[in-house]
Amino acid sequence: MRILFLNHNVENYGTYFRCFHLARGLVRRGHKVTLLCANREDTLSVTKRVDGGLTTVLLPKYRLRGFHTLHSLRMVYNTYYTLFSGYDVLHTFAFPLHPMAVPTLAARYLRPGLKLVLDHDDLWKGGFANQHPGPYQRVVGWFNDNMPRMARQCTAASAMLMDSFRAAGVPEERIHYIPNCPTMARSPLSKAEARAATGLPAGAPVALSMGHTYTESLFMLLDAFERARQAVPGLKLAFLGKMHIPASFEERLKPYLARAGGDIIRLGEKPPSDVPAYLAAADALLLPMDDDPIEKARFPIRFGDYLTSGTPIVSNAVGEIERFLTGHDCGYVAPVSDAAAFGDRIAEALTGQSRREAIQANAARLVETELNWDAVALKLEKIYEKARG
Repeated sequence: MRILFLNHNVENYGTYFRCFHLARGLVRRGHKVTLLCANREDTLSVTKRVDGGLTTVLLPKYRLRGFHTLHSLRMVYNTYYTLFSGYDVLHTFAFPLHPMAVPTLAARYLRPGLKLVLDHDDLWKGGFANQHPGPYQRVVGWFNDNMPRMARQCTAASAMLMDSFRAAGVPEERIHYIPNCPTMARSPLSKAEARAATGLPAGAPVALSMGHTYTESLFMLLDAFERARQAVPGLKLAFLGKMHIPASFEERLKPYLARAGGDIIRLGEKPPSDVPAYLAAADALLLPMDDDPIEKARFPIRFGDYLTSGTPIVSNAVGEIERFLTGHDCGYVAPVSDAAAFGDRIAEALTGQSRREAIQANAARLVETELNWDAVALKLEKIYEKARG
């Protein structure tokens, strides 16, 4: 099959990883995939990259005051591809957004017999769209509620997003669960070797949180860290990623930094090839979450990377992450609003060896049997066959 992926996000960011690894899995099964996304670099040019059966088309993007722009220009490019390129199936990701929705609707009405699949991996209506003006919220809401009935099949990254398709009137047999999976392999380094390679302090207990953006749950995490330090002297907290937070968060962070006395480490962003070593160097991997609809609907990409790392996960989880951690006993879980319990779970992960080993084994088993891109690509292939039937 020839499949066209429409993705709103920037290369190596967010939904791009979902698209890229699904595409790679499909290519391994003999299909050809064209993936449209925004260029990571600021540019007005279009770049095409071919790697076997995967063609990635990097579209113009410009970063202005911290925000990615040129969405409407990319909408025009996307429309060109949906109307004039050759493909058997169109799979549109984040379809309620106008750069995705308009090209998809154009193909729906101008290419008779379109084999359309829509994907939900984030909550837009009633979620991220609320950060935009009211008129745009209504546009997103209309796309969210009306486009699913036009699709041959629908895919979603969480139970909550599957419910969104049901609410839009999609029959149950056309709604399919497609989770996110690890985007990197486990590091071959031992913990001592990983500490040496990354420069993290040898011999000290280290909890690590990976991510570029943080919300209010950052301070739940910091409170949990302070609680855990009472039981685990010398515990260090490392942040891996850009840690892009507003100025108000930086001000609120200062007292925590002062009390930690250098035990909070901001590592910054690292090349993807280096990330597995940092995960292997940690004693616990932290995944803070908020008690809100956006968090309950999403499936953070880093969850899979945490699972495959061999290092235990600790989270005040909600939604899909809570379901996996508790259902498969593959991590330490605290109530979402209880910082003290979160801290106690961190301490437990660092000190309870037998439980730790059982959790590590369960995480590895989950990746091997269910959360891997080859298994998901096989499922997606069957979904496309239904769309074409």
